[in-house]
Amino acid sequence: MDAGPSQTGSGHAVQTQIFKFGKFTYGGEKRSNDEHKTHKFVKVINKDGDKLDVKKLVQAIKTKWDLKRPNLVISVTGGAWDFPMNRHVREVFRKGIVEAADSTNAVIITGGTNVGVMKYTGTAVKDYKMATGKGKKIVTLGIATWDKLRDDIKKGLNGAISSNTQPELTIQPPKGEEENGTLEPNHSHFILVEHGKMEWGADVPVRAEFEKQIKAMHEQPLGLQDKKVQDSQINCSSTKHATCNHSKARLNNDSAWTPDSSDKNQWIEVDLGVTKLVSEVVTQGNPNEDKWVTKYTVQYKVEKRDEWKFVTDDTEQNKILKFPGNSNRNSKQRNIFPVPIRASFVRLVPTEWRTNISMRFELRGSDDLPVVCILVEGGPNSIQQSCEAVEKGTPVVVVANSGRASDVLAYAFQEAGEKSDDDIENRLKTIIKEDEIAESKKLIKKAVHHSNMLNIYDAKSNIEIDHMILQALMKANITNIGLQVTLAQTWNRIDIVKDEIFRSLGETTDWERYNREIKETISGNFHQALIKNQEGFVKLYLDNGVVILENFITLDELKKLYVETKFKEDERVNEQNVLEKVRREIEDLTTLHFERYPLSSNVKDVGLHNYLQDPYRHLFIFAILNDFEEMAEYFWEEGQEHIASALVASKIYRSQAHMMTATYKEKRERFKKIEKKYDDLAYEVLDACESQSEKSDSPNIVLRNLPNWGRKTCLDLAEISGNRNFIAHSAVQTLLDEEIWSTRDGLNDTKAEKKEECCCIPYGRFIIFYIWSCLDVRTPKGRFCHNAAFYIMFLALFTYVMISDQLSNRWPAGWECFLIVWGITFVTEEIRQMGITIKEMKEYILNQWNWIDIYMLTSFVLGVILRLVNHRHEARIILAFSIFGFYFRLFHKLTFSKYTGPKVLMIGQMLIDLAVFMVILLIVLTGYGVAVQSVLYPHVTDHWNVFKEILYRPYFQIYGELFLEDIQGTADDCACSKNETAISLGATPCPQNTGWGIVFLALYMVFSNVLLLNLLIAMFSHTFDKVEEENDVHWKFLRYSLTKEYFNRPFLAPPLIILVHIYRLTRFCLGNWTPAVMVRKLSEEDDARTIKMEQRCGYEHILSKRRKQRQDASLRSRLEELDCSLRSRFHELDKNLKKLKTHISSNISPGNGTS
Repeated sequence: MDAGPSQTGSGHAVQTQIFKFGKFTYGGEKRSNDEHKTHKFVKVINKDGDKLDVKKLVQAIKTKWDLKRPNLVISVTGGAWDFPMNRHVREVFRKGIVEAADSTNAVIITGGTNVGVMKYTGTAVKDYKMATGKGKKIVTLGIATWDKLRDDIKKGLNGAISSNTQPELTIQPPKGEEENGTLEPNHSHFILVEHGKMEWGADVPVRAEFEKQIKAMHEQPLGLQDKKVQDSQINCSSTKHATCNHSKARLNNDSAWTPDSSDKNQWIEVDLGVTKLVSEVVTQGNPNEDKWVTKYTVQYKVEKRDEWKFVTDDTEQNKILKFPGNSNRNSKQRNIFPVPIRASFVRLVPTEWRTNISMRFELRGSDDLPVVCILVEGGPNSIQQSCEAVEKGTPVVVVANSGRASDVLAYAFQEAGEKSDDDIENRLKTIIKEDEIAESKKLIKKAVHHSNMLNIYDAKSNIEIDHMILQALMKANITNIGLQVTLAQTWNRIDIVKDEIFRSLGETTDWERYNREIKETISGNFHQALIKNQEGFVKLYLDNGVVILENFITLDELKKLYVETKFKEDERVNEQNVLEKVRREIEDLTTLHFERYPLSSNVKDVGLHNYLQDPYRHLFIFAILNDFEEMAEYFWEEGQEHIASALVASKIYRSQAHMMTATYKEKRERFKKIEKKYDDLAYEVLDACESQSEKSDSPNIVLRNLPNWGRKTCLDLAEISGNRNFIAHSAVQTLLDEEIWSTRDGLNDTKAEKKEECCCIPYGRFIIFYIWSCLDVRTPKGRFCHNAAFYIMFLALFTYVMISDQLSNRWPAGWECFLIVWGITFVTEEIRQMGITIKEMKEYILNQWNWIDIYMLTSFVLGVILRLVNHRHEARIILAFSIFGFYFRLFHKLTFSKYTGPKVLMIGQMLIDLAVFMVILLIVLTGYGVAVQSVLYPHVTDHWNVFKEILYRPYFQIYGELFLEDIQGTADDCACSKNETAISLGATPCPQNTGWGIVFLALYMVFSNVLLLNLLIAMFSHTFDKVEEENDVHWKFLRYSLTKEYFNRPFLAPPLIILVHIYRLTRFCLGNWTPAVMVRKLSEEDDARTIKMEQRCGYEHILSKRRKQRQDASLRSRLEELDCSLRSRFHELDKNLKKLKTHISSNISPGNGTS
């Protein structure tokens, strides 16, 4: 638990400082491994009174606690004793400070004890977690004095440090006045400083220094050695020759910078591009000669126009530091600054050297870390702490009306120049000793003059405290444009970036520098905007050109995006396997097939980076999979292949909505709404392409091969997504009519298919009934006619065999044998349609007509088998079921007609309604059957006959066969018996309780014939009306499905199709069969032109849509203004009428004598 000694030397004798780490839990807290249940602490032993090396402490904390670098430090200071806090200020803590810390990944620093403002802060953290369920990762750090803690707590914490078996200790919660010496139970981390001084406030200097050093918690090289800093960013006073110029000054280089003369006017500087926190310099000498710098100074500045400042010793004297240099050629000399400096430009000035000036160097540091101090209530120490923070460039937010010190500072700032010093002095007397007033007044006066650093917050104002914190940080860092953009994005305030920061850059004289600084900063901001779904910032950065997407989205960046969003909670997914996971998810949601994701053709190798071609498409998929709706729409607008992208998005949302359970009804409805939106977008872009382009271009868009989308066409994607309106579009229907159904011109016929026709057609010509030879068997229309004609012939033959006595023979003969062979060719064709891959089989199963095929062919094969094994009676029954399926399959042939196709669809929809109805009917039917059977025939022992009668009689009673004679026992041929012995021997029992039987029948008839049958009629009427509304759309979709089916079918119909099957099987076994696909053959030039044309039409449609939206918004605004104006006039008129009425009433009152 002991971090060991830390040795420091700063002008005093070397002494030892010790950091000891431990953990504890509070009494009443459930023991858990969760980080928010365990409180971590470090005991800092510094009894000698020397200045504590806080930098070493920060590094030790970083190692032991594994703290991430925060985006913000919120230092809360103020009342160190319990004080009353009004409701408004409590809300500031609960909703403001803690929420700001959670949303910005900030660290909150307080005094750590369980009193005053520290207690309020801890309570606010607890309340925020309970109210929102968030905030578990908020780091709340308390820096307190060890010596002022209660003895039992110190003893327990020492035990936690020394114990190896139980590193966590339970501390009982404080009670009453004992709170003054206890730790606040809602803080996550504590730094406990042991000075050997029994006084409050001894930890304040440590806290101030810690807030400075935490900025450098995660320092790293700043880019000289790894060449992230370009040669153009390094400058020098002079160069001896080209082999030792400024570019050679990088650490570990094979040469070194050497000026043309060695004197104290030489320097070398680096422009870091952005403002950084520089904390360290590492130097080397010349690797080839005995030349090196032995001492040097460091200068820095933030802006190019600023004056150079020296790095000093951070004392009141501000003594310029001369850093020790090297003593040989290659050893590295590290020099750490007392306090990290904020700098964009850093210059090294040699003051002493060996032989000649020659050096290599590297800077170490980190990104600038904003710190804000919040003052609530407080006393003299709080005034001093806040004023010193202002002097050192840390913005302070003073919460007015919280009492004492904060009210004095707020009064002094707001009334500056208007009130005398006496007023401030009178207020100070209430909280400060007489001899300290003068010093406090001096500090306050200095602080008030820094108006950009001191900010007054009124809890009763409309502005929230988190926005006040942002304003304070923005004012304090007004020259650091990159940090301002980062802060605004952290608070999700795009209006500030757009209207204030970017607009102000247009007026700057140093645009090139600011532009470079913003680009350097925004590379990280853009990544954060993507993973946090900040669509506005993504659009702002891209539209303003500060991010070039083609230079940003690499393969590694895409992996990081998915790991940090979609698969953030899945520990099994990492950057090595995440893209494979993405590929599988896309395939599951879309049924498309990708060999890998992204495709090899989408990746462009440039140096060490793998940049992605068409990055908008990849980010579009990223946004869709993460349900970033607005961001996805933006990337869709900016990308290519608008139609295909919209159709894929529609399918993804359709699949996700289908997977949602009833628990997620709202989300499912939202997904369906988004699906409809992308369906409409695909249709609208196609409509724009048809109206704006030449007639020949629309078919190219619809039928061009899409390598990026599983090598499908837009027609395929529309069918997969179920976008009926898209397929019903006039451009698609014209294509089906003119180029596919009747001619098949311009489509991708494979050589294998042409050879197939050449080889197989001659055999068919020997058949007498080759009646279709006059038709073009290459077209879907010709193939449909051939198949329909032969199918009807097959049904005629099947009918003849079933109604004749041929099935009575022992063995099949004549026409029956031919029927069996013919039927087997149907089976082989169905096996071909089923495919050989899992994906093809899934697509086959999803087609409802294929279920009928499976039923009729399975029963046909089973019947033939029973026929061959001489089970002729059973075979006839099974074949009867089969021929019914074959006749039912004729409905599929009717879908080609505009008149019969929608009716077939209605039948299909009504079958679903009928299935639901039959479930309801079965419940009623069974209930009635059991009731009547138990009343009429109580003594029946033939249980099988009972179960039959339960369903038999009620079912036919629906259709009017009431069986009244049987129920009443009055049938003419009734030979029933009431003798139980006879009944047990098999006699038919006579009905009993016939009166009750009639009652049950009456109730059943009312419920079934009146209620349920009318329900069925209503269901059928609703289905009919629904289909009739979109009659044309449904038929066109059915027509496309039929066209595609017969496009892919062999050109011969069963039974001649067996020739094609044999030929294809042979070619497949030889490995040279390629099936035909409904794709337009395009040259590379035509393909590129089609893509550009679709993109242009898509952009024009989007712009037209935006113009219409702006016009609608403008119209609504004018109407609202008119409405407001009319309301105002009516209100004024109403007031005038009331005045007039009052005036008239007073004039005609009885006292005036007027009637």
